[in-house]
Amino acid sequence: MTTSQEPHHRNATNSHSIDRSTSAYRWEIGFFLCASTLLVIQVLLFYHDINSLANGRVAVAVYAAVESFVVRRLAYLTMPAIYIPLFCLLFCARPPAWMRLYLDIVGGYIIFRMITQLIGLNILLFDFTTSRFLLITQLIFFLPYTLLLWGWIYWRLDSFARLRGRPQFRLDCDREIPRPVDYFGASFSSVFSASISAIKGNSARARMLIIIHGIVIYDVMVLTLSRALALVQSRP
Repeated sequence: MTTSQEPHHRNATNSHSIDRSTSAYRWEIGFFLCASTLLVIQVLLFYHDINSLANGRVAVAVYAAVESFVVRRLAYLTMPAIYIPLFCLLFCARPPAWMRLYLDIVGGYIIFRMITQLIGLNILLFDFTTSRFLLITQLIFFLPYTLLLWGWIYWRLDSFARLRGRPQFRLDCDREIPRPVDYFGASFSSVFSASISAIKGNSARARMLIIIHGIVIYDVMVLTLSRALALVQSRP
C-alpha cells in the first residue's frame, strides 16, 4: 500500500469502528424509548378510567391515588428526564461518559414501575366495581412492556458479568457471545412455553431470577385469562 493510500485506509477503518460503536448502544436507546412509551400509554389509559374507581376498595383507591400522582405530578419530572436525554443520545456521534450510568438509572426506574404496575393489576383483579375492560387493556400493554424489560435485565446482568469473565446465563443460540436480540428472544419465548427453557442460569442468583421471571409471566397470563373469561361470561 502506498503512502498516499495509508491515510485513506486509516480514516475508513476509524469511520467503520465509530459506526459499529454507535450502533452498539443505539439499540438500547430504542429499547428504552419503546418501553417508556408502552408505560406511558398504559398509565394514561388507566387514568382515563380512574373515575370508575372512586367507589372501589381501599387497596384500589390507594393504587388509583398513586397512579394519579404519577400522571398529575411525577410525569412533569420523569418524562423530560427520560425522553430528552434519550433523544439526545440517539443522535450523538459517540456515547458520552455519563450514558451508562444514566441508562442504568432509567432501567431501575422502569423496573420499579413494573413492580408497582404488577401489584396494581393484581389488586384490580379482585375488584368487581371497576370497568370490565380496564384490566384487559392494562394487560395488553403490560405484557410486552414486561417481556421487553426482562430481556434487558438478562442482557445487562450478563454483559456486566462477562466483562469479569463469569457469564451468568446460558442461552439457546448458536453464538458463543449472545446478541441483545437473543436475550429478548429468550424473554418472549416464556409466553409460549410452560417453562423458561431458552435461558438457563449459571449461578443460584441467576436461576432465582429466572424463577421470578416465570412467576411474573405466569401471573400476567392468569390475570389475562381470568379477565377474558369474566368478559365472556358477562355477555347477556
